[in-house]
Amino acid sequence: MRRWAFSILVIGGLACGRAPDGRRELRDVGPAEVAPGLIDLELRGVSEEHRQLASSLGEVLDEEALGNPLDDLPRTIWERLKERLRGERKDRRRQFFELRVADPQSALKALSARDDLVYAEPELQLHALFVPDDPLYPQQWHLKAAGAEQAWEIARGDGVTVAVLDTGVAPLDDLPATRILTGFNFLTRSGARNAASDDHFHGTHVAATIAEATDNGRGGAGMAPEAKILPLKVLSAQGSGTSAGIAEAIRYAADHGAQVINLSLGGGARSQALEEAVGYAQSRGALLVAAAGNTGARGVSYPAACSGVLAVSAVGPDGSLAPYSTYGDEVGIAAPGGDKSLGEDRGVLQQTLDDAHQPAFRFLQGTSMAAPHVSGAAALVAGLGVTNPETIARVLRETAREPGESSQAKYGAGLLDAGAAVRRVTTAWGAQRMALALLGALLAIGHARKLQQLRAGESMRPAFWIALGVFAGGLAIPAPLGFGRFSWLRLLAMAPAALSVRWLVINTLGAIALSFFAWSALGPLLAAGIARLVSRSGQSSAVGLPGAIAGGLAFGQAGLLLHGAFAQPIRLPLLPPLAVSIWLGLNAAIAWWAGRALLSRKGAAA
Repeated sequence: MRRWAFSILVIGGLACGRAPDGRRELRDVGPAEVAPGLIDLELRGVSEEHRQLASSLGEVLDEEALGNPLDDLPRTIWERLKERLRGERKDRRRQFFELRVADPQSALKALSARDDLVYAEPELQLHALFVPDDPLYPQQWHLKAAGAEQAWEIARGDGVTVAVLDTGVAPLDDLPATRILTGFNFLTRSGARNAASDDHFHGTHVAATIAEATDNGRGGAGMAPEAKILPLKVLSAQGSGTSAGIAEAIRYAADHGAQVINLSLGGGARSQALEEAVGYAQSRGALLVAAAGNTGARGVSYPAACSGVLAVSAVGPDGSLAPYSTYGDEVGIAAPGGDKSLGEDRGVLQQTLDDAHQPAFRFLQGTSMAAPHVSGAAALVAGLGVTNPETIARVLRETAREPGESSQAKYGAGLLDAGAAVRRVTTAWGAQRMALALLGALLAIGHARKLQQLRAGESMRPAFWIALGVFAGGLAIPAPLGFGRFSWLRLLAMAPAALSVRWLVINTLGAIALSFFAWSALGPLLAAGIARLVSRSGQSSAVGLPGAIAGGLAFGQAGLLLHGAFAQPIRLPLLPPLAVSIWLGLNAAIAWWAGRALLSRKGAAA
């Protein structure tokens, strides 16, 4: 709750202004925005007296001791050391309380006179900014439970191909043929346009969960509505197939540009052919997501149990393990799969085929329904430029919500939260990249001033800071404000270097070269060289407009690359993961050096 309140304050300033004496004061908030009887309170310092005060006001629902890094930013390490030596160290922490009170206005008025008050305000109601107009969406509880509404504010899965290895996929009104690529039928050995069409209903339901058309005024919605579906028919009309055919299809998917491979199928026996195919697909940059099984007992099925596959268990509307779901140590994450024992409408609702093979919306249940929610969420993350399948899986696991009971075997890392996953790779990563870029730039500028390469009257142009923010990927920070609503804004949610993934569908020589160029220091070096040539002699190259832009580019790219060395968002063809991190780290150092060189005076040693 504290994090949401903080986000509202930072992004919109919705609840408070700042009084003339520096304290935040309450601003009027419309009744529809306020959570009845709840207030948020933050005080300077951490003490028992604060706890007693909060208890006297009402019921304490939440309490947190918070650091205040913003206050520390202007202070140098030397200044903090002097404070300690003189015994002047101040408690810069904050104490936050969420309270339920009988009379919020009276409580807020009583708090307003306190000198240690940071803020006191009514707690606000939060609502999803984007809700699709599809008429059946209100019945798709499972998409809401998976965090789809928050995720759609940022991403829609553009540019991502998800392979569905199943009974085939039938084009429907709400799953248009334009979203379905030409697939392959491994039963008839045909690659004709409609050869991988569905003669069952299972595969179409799975594909619709991933990419059903959304916000088009009809039918329902899908997790990643702008993703492409690659249908690979490996199961017959009776729902069965062979390990050899499935292994071949996995390889086919990886060779034809699938970033995510959904496997809503499984069996009880280990297959060496499947494991080798899984390893091959991973080496080609594909994330494999598989259903754990429907035995209702321990023992995850294959290929979900294969090493490196993200195995998915199923939960019902209440977030608890569905009675049919298989569980075990291999489970990586849990997602909505439905529980029709609670009622027909507690299943997963998507468009598919009825028993007469006519379009119909049906409630189904199973780990087969849970897996495509995870595949759709993976497509949303991949569409933001994250091409390392291990990192996609890690982000989904690390941002999963805690289940009601603690059981790794049942829920893996927790309950899927697609919204938290895409916020991680946009807002959180964007802020981290910006911090690294700014730190590198400030260190370089400070060093240049110390050597008098930048004189007292010389300052960095706004173009320098703008370029730094753009090339560090800082434009992704406000992505949750609605970038997902427009295709061109969704591009801004990606780091500039990550735009290269739009041309990385197949590992052609040109695509490989483009990816290495985008994730290197070559761009900053070229820009710095040009700026150096056109700058005036005796002047810092970064002071002029070309140098300011080139310098911002260099430090921004340095922050991006250094962050990438640790977060590992990308896969570079031909390089193992450790080599990719080393590549990014070395190029970050080179990009920083290029920016630092621009701060020296032309004609002087860098």
